[in-house]
Amino acid sequence: MTTPLSSEYFDGYDNNGNLFFDGFSGSDSFELVELPKGSSTFQPITTSNTVKFPGSVQWDGTYLTVFDQRAETIYQYTVSGTKATLKGTVLLSGSNDCAQTWIGTGVVFCADSGYGDGSVFKYPAGGEPIAVFSGNFDLPLGTVAADK
Repeated sequence: MTTPLSSEYFDGYDNNGNLFFDGFSGSDSFELVELPKGSSTFQPITTSNTVKFPGSVQWDGTYLTVFDQRAETIYQYTVSGTKATLKGTVLLSGSNDCAQTWIGTGVVFCADSGYGDGSVFKYPAGGEPIAVFSGNFDLPLGTVAADK
């Protein structure tokens, strides 16, 4: 199954098992699409704000979140039908290009391809990093979490 996006970047589920994808449309503008649970038909989702560059899509326990790589901001949405309404923003100050983020309990991890490291921020507070993982990383693009 192929999404209707011309360039697909990230995907994630909400708490109801609906699958969301972000990327670019044929006209090179940001687009969010949903594959509702049990359906084989994608539906476009209109966001109430402008997302500059697609980033991670994740359920944070309350909101569907979309990370904007250019704005270094996590947008928190409620989704009803085909409309995503912005409910909050979380700015990750001091990051340079979080290619992917992962939200954990009280924190968000950032694979920062701009600085070549990994950063940890408070979530949903955002702000400056509370920890930085440094080393010999070559263009870190992703994050992963493991549960014991």
